[in-house]
Amino acid sequence: MTKYPSSLKARFQKFFPLLTGGLLVAFLTSCTYLKYTSVHKSYKRIQSSDPSQLNLKHMIDNQGFYVIGDTADPSNRYKSHDLAVAAYSSKYQAHERVDTMQFVSSGTHFGLNLPEGEYDFLALADLDRDGLFEAHETVGRVSVSLDEQTAPQNILSHVRLQLGEARHVDWVKDFPLSATPPARQSVFYPGNAIRILDDPIFDPGMATLGMYDPAAFLESAPTLFYTLEEDLSYKIPVIFVHGIGGTPRSFEPLLALLDRTRYRPWFFYYPSGGDLNQQADMFYRIFLSGKLVQTTQQPFIVVAHSMGGIVVREALNLYQGDDQENQVDLFVTIASPFNGHAASAIGEKRGFIVLPAWRDLNPQNEYIAQLFRLPLPEQTRHQLIYAYRNDGLLNLGENSDGVVSVSSQLRVEAQQESCEQIGINNTHTGVLSDPILLEFFRRQLSTVANVFPEDHLAVLDKGGFSVPDEERYDPISRYSIEAYGHYMLAISRGQLEPIHPEQTHFIQVCNGETSPKTPIEKAWLKFIKAHPEILVQ
Repeated sequence: MTKYPSSLKARFQKFFPLLTGGLLVAFLTSCTYLKYTSVHKSYKRIQSSDPSQLNLKHMIDNQGFYVIGDTADPSNRYKSHDLAVAAYSSKYQAHERVDTMQFVSSGTHFGLNLPEGEYDFLALADLDRDGLFEAHETVGRVSVSLDEQTAPQNILSHVRLQLGEARHVDWVKDFPLSATPPARQSVFYPGNAIRILDDPIFDPGMATLGMYDPAAFLESAPTLFYTLEEDLSYKIPVIFVHGIGGTPRSFEPLLALLDRTRYRPWFFYYPSGGDLNQQADMFYRIFLSGKLVQTTQQPFIVVAHSMGGIVVREALNLYQGDDQENQVDLFVTIASPFNGHAASAIGEKRGFIVLPAWRDLNPQNEYIAQLFRLPLPEQTRHQLIYAYRNDGLLNLGENSDGVVSVSSQLRVEAQQESCEQIGINNTHTGVLSDPILLEFFRRQLSTVANVFPEDHLAVLDKGGFSVPDEERYDPISRYSIEAYGHYMLAISRGQLEPIHPEQTHFIQVCNGETSPKTPIEKAWLKFIKAHPEILVQ
């Protein structure tokens, strides 16, 4: 680090105090920041003259609500139809459509971002496939109230939309189906969750939007959960969590190291300018609670960069001790500001607009102060990576990686709970592709044991059997036969030792010793009856 005479340093800090805040001076004077300052002033003017819930949700100083729900479609009546879930409010304007999520798969989850108020949630199906959602295509409806009592932490989950007969709702105005459907629909995940890294949703511009206009970000990326492939339960989940202004693409060098036959990458893609308590609560509800993502007892690996590390660390404080919860075995943090960022306090005081994340990053505020109030879960191993190279031309203040001070990355409590701390001579973002980090990550992957024994994994690698289109099965049963067919056959024959009570029951069903109790068991019996040739393989 460049050394300056103390008198010269004091002068810089007196006349240019923001220089001691790393990149904050660039934030507060950048064209992007000034642009969004103007945008948010416009939101305020509009709300004064022509108020609406739609406008209110975009105002960065308004605390919005996340809503997580699912569509119940037991008969799979709408599995092949394009679905949308829309939230309507009459607080300011009659039947105003405040948020909409399209490409919802029936039987999977949806996410909405809304201001406080009373809502009608409608599910609409494009029944005539004309590219429009119309009043007569309403197939589900539920009333929802959002306030601090009904939605603690500004999150409401478990909203269920029961899908039934189509009905006509007079006040619904037609709206079009989006022209950019997801490349692949999922059987298990929300309809737009499976993506590729080159998808525009992961563009840097979207990350910027997530910083300065979280509501606009959530209109394009409403579920916060994304993945690169359909669910395969025998693969260990690796969850990547970006920092402020980041996207899943930030982890491309680490993703390249994953053996995709053994690991499945997931992403928590959140608006990084938003309230961090809310983001942490969402991470818990989506990934850790066991109520949205279920993993058949597979251990989790979480890799978090920068601010993502303190989002996940707070989420780990939220465990309830429920047997249903998913467990994090390995928690890798990279250049995370565990003691906050001193410059955020300056931004909170002097910014034209103040990002909620800045308030939480302020070392004097509650988020940072309470971050280590609880110990890590007993089974969670924390590996702490810190970076310490600052390539800036003018290096005043603390030693840092160009963004986060080393002292913040090495907060005492974080060191005490971690298994080890590894320093890497690279910058805040450069560390993500550093060979030392990549080799460390590759070694750490092998320390997490799969719940499936090796002989089971060898059979699972064989995949399944093709199901002819004319044969009718529910989507999950069809997927199971096509993805796990060889494994189901081996289990039914007793060629593999069962590792779960459900597998023991499956063997009994196949041997005719008991009746099937799940749709998958019924589908398997139907399939092998229609295709007896697989039994002689």
